[in-house]
Amino acid sequence: MRFATGVLSAAAVLSLPLAAVAARPQPKTAAAVIAADNGWDKAENTGDVAYVDNLLLPDYRSVSADGSVHTKADILANTKSNVGSPEHAAKVAKWQAAHPMDTAAVIQGDTAIVTFHLKPLGPEKGIMSSDIFVYRDGEWHAIYSQHTDAGK
Repeated sequence: MRFATGVLSAAAVLSLPLAAVAARPQPKTAAAVIAADNGWDKAENTGDVAYVDNLLLPDYRSVSADGSVHTKADILANTKSNVGSPEHAAKVAKWQAAHPMDTAAVIQGDTAIVTFHLKPLGPEKGIMSSDIFVYRDGEWHAIYSQHTDAGK
């Protein structure tokens, strides 16, 4: 779930450098697509535009809980604005502490759906967002995200 669209992701931060994740082929597993999504979260929050640019397909769209649509260009512009921002980092940490989440992934063929739900509400009532990925040329790429108002 992305902060760039007005909703903050609470996905865990990767322990590997982002370049190391992007440099090798990714397996078609739930763990790999979740790692790609976690890398996305970290990249947006640290201003790693190259990672986000590679991850999002050209026609990527994100729909916020209010119905507004954000394009790949919008997400990249927001990512650039996060470079070296201690205010943004503090805002992210505060939001994540107040919204403990779990992540799950389901894969069918070359398509994966990654969902984020609030732990206290569970996956039946607490879905905060879903990211849809497609597997192309050995990598997971995001094509669509949908966000909700769960937990407000």
